[in-house]
Amino acid sequence: MVAAIPFIQAAGAIFSAVSAISQGRAAKAAGDYNAQIAEQNAVIARQQAEAQARQQDRENYLRLGAIKAAQGHAGGEAGTGSVLDVLGDVAAQGELEKQDILYRGELAARGYTNTAALDRYGGAQAQSAGYLKAGSELLSGGARAYESYDRLKNPSGGTLLKRA
Repeated sequence: MVAAIPFIQAAGAIFSAVSAISQGRAAKAAGDYNAQIAEQNAVIARQQAEAQARQQDRENYLRLGAIKAAQGHAGGEAGTGSVLDVLGDVAAQGELEKQDILYRGELAARGYTNTAALDRYGGAQAQSAGYLKAGSELLSGGARAYESYDRLKNPSGGTLLKRA
């Protein structure tokens, strides 16, 4: 039974290495999945901003129409004097609100895109770390197994390796 110790240690090292690789792959898969969701959220944020911008355009159109109708009802002309100034101000403010909606949507989308990039990077780093840990486990497990094997072959304290 004692003779099996080096083999058990080697098997443990192999199991640890496989586990480290598996954990790295799982972390990468999770990072890729999270990145995919973040990219979908970026698309949705842009689509929502575009829909809100279209709604803002419609509200602006209705607002300008109401001003023109009110001026016409009052007997004035919509293309003269202070009415023209009011129409210009309302149109400019409406456009400003529309551009603000699009800008905020783009900022949200960029945030999601940056999150996606970070998720992918983190997943790749975790996978690399898993491979490095696997290599470390194999090396240290192999060294422990060899040390046990050496002790079994030379119980008097001598070693197969010449130590300096």
